[in-house]
Amino acid sequence: MSEEENKYLQELFPIEASTTEIIKKYRSYIASPFIAAALPLKDVKKNVFERKYNNINFKLTSDIKVPYGKNGRLLLTIMTTHAVLDKEASPDKPVILQYSSLQQLLDELQLPKQRGKEVKEQLECFSGASFVFREKKVQKTQKYLFKEFFSEDEKLDGEVTATWHSSGVVPFFESMSYVDIDENGKEKKSIGLTIVLSDKFTKLSKEHSVPIDYGVYKEISSVVGKDLYAWFVYRNNSITEPIFISRESLINQFLPIKEKSYESEERVNWNTLKEQINLIKKKYYPDLNVSIANDNSGITLSKSKPVILPNDKHYVLVTANL
Repeated sequence: MSEEENKYLQELFPIEASTTEIIKKYRSYIASPFIAAALPLKDVKKNVFERKYNNINFKLTSDIKVPYGKNGRLLLTIMTTHAVLDKEASPDKPVILQYSSLQQLLDELQLPKQRGKEVKEQLECFSGASFVFREKKVQKTQKYLFKEFFSEDEKLDGEVTATWHSSGVVPFFESMSYVDIDENGKEKKSIGLTIVLSDKFTKLSKEHSVPIDYGVYKEISSVVGKDLYAWFVYRNNSITEPIFISRESLINQFLPIKEKSYESEERVNWNTLKEQINLIKKKYYPDLNVSIANDNSGITLSKSKPVILPNDKHYVLVTANL
């Protein structure tokens, strides 16, 4: 960090630099559908992964296997951030991510060289992957709203039950290319990495993303913890009054069990969620206003101080050249 940057940050955060480390904060984005129903926690070794969230069915498909885990999430966050910012800067052009080498991408991800093989695996998973959604919403509504679909002699008073159906397929990449160089058995190098994000993924990211602190997101070691942190940030945007989320809903969203009758697994998963919620509150999001019910029936989430405010100058864009 330059002397000028250090001085600027000390002005923003009046602390004693001799005793406290100044930590740079980074802004990135996650599209809300991947907060509601995230990638698999680990390698499911399949090319299809399905989840249900409320009235929406999500399905990830891939020609090899679906992206997953910590590195899949970090890579998705970087992709989404480029989609949000690059499209804003050049709305009529496709979003193209170009790196001179895999190492340059690792630098942007703030990951060590040792993670290169794992990140490259996730790139291959994303390159042939699509996000499929199906939504069905049932609602009682006034009949006259659909008057053009009824004959003239039919009465328009009263209610009808309307069921809205929507679906879509969103590929992540339009294309990806790179060159592997292998010289006499030395460590293979991947260079000239070019990723063209699909227009549908870019549009989804631009319209339905929430900003998060990438540095915090990256440092959370638990994959479930990452999902919970992103979800708390996302839900906080819409909270006006305290809301209660049941234990069952939390487990179904973050750690679904295969057998509902399998009580021991349900108990273990709930304890894992409680542990991660307490850790996030203590270490990663101290302003989070959440409480766990004494009877373990769920949590109460109240309005918290936002992680990132609009145009907050404390944060540096994670996609900037650092």
